[in-house]
Amino acid sequence: MFESTVVLIKPDGVLMGVGERIIERYLMSKLGLHKRRDIYFSLRQAETFYGEHAGRFYFPGLVLAMTSGPSIAMVLQGENAVARVRELNGATNPSKAVPGTIRHDFRSAGGPFNTVHGSDSVEAARREMDVVFWNLI
Repeated sequence: MFESTVVLIKPDGVLMGVGERIIERYLMSKLGLHKRRDIYFSLRQAETFYGEHAGRFYFPGLVLAMTSGPSIAMVLQGENAVARVRELNGATNPSKAVPGTIRHDFRSAGGPFNTVHGSDSVEAARREMDVVFWNLI
């Protein structure tokens, strides 16, 4: 099924200077780049973006990580885009990501500080697009 998904190269990835190399990985896997935006998340945007995690012990770390520097936001499109991006990204914890995945090959500090975010569903992608591209918060 043709889908759209949101991908963020988070501040760790941008600050490491690997953003363009990561984007190449997605494009080489036949995902199309529909939108791209450089963004510096405000506290409110980060809290809204990760709102489903509010109240969990790691939520403050997610917000801190997202507001720690600039990010690159993208909408990627293609067949089964959500699952394909999640596979390309690898495990959320970089220490558990397998070689060849983005989170393994471009490891950063770990925990809430990792290099990329990918939507976990088509519905989440729609909500995330509203926050990142349309500022509907």
